[in-house]
Amino acid sequence: MADPKDNEEKDGFSTADLVKVSVLIWSATLLTVSYLGIFPQMKMDNTFVASLLTGAMASFGIERKSANQQKKQPPKVETPTGTPPK
Repeated sequence: MADPKDNEEKDGFSTADLVKVSVLIWSATLLTVSYLGIFPQMKMDNTFVASLLTGAMASFGIERKSANQQKKQPPKVETPTGTPPK
């Protein structure tokens, strides 16, 4: 009998990815609505929603880069002979 988990991985996405994308869209929408003041009667804790947004983005490998971080240099590529390419 086939494992359902194998079928999900073959499709290229899983239920976990769908949940992460949903949280990402939901939290981004709530923050945007809050900051634009579209619904002034809506009171919420923006820091909690921002932490959800940050966590969802980090799960996809999206990170905030601060001004103090130095640019990472690309790794040096060597030819099979051990000398750098020209």
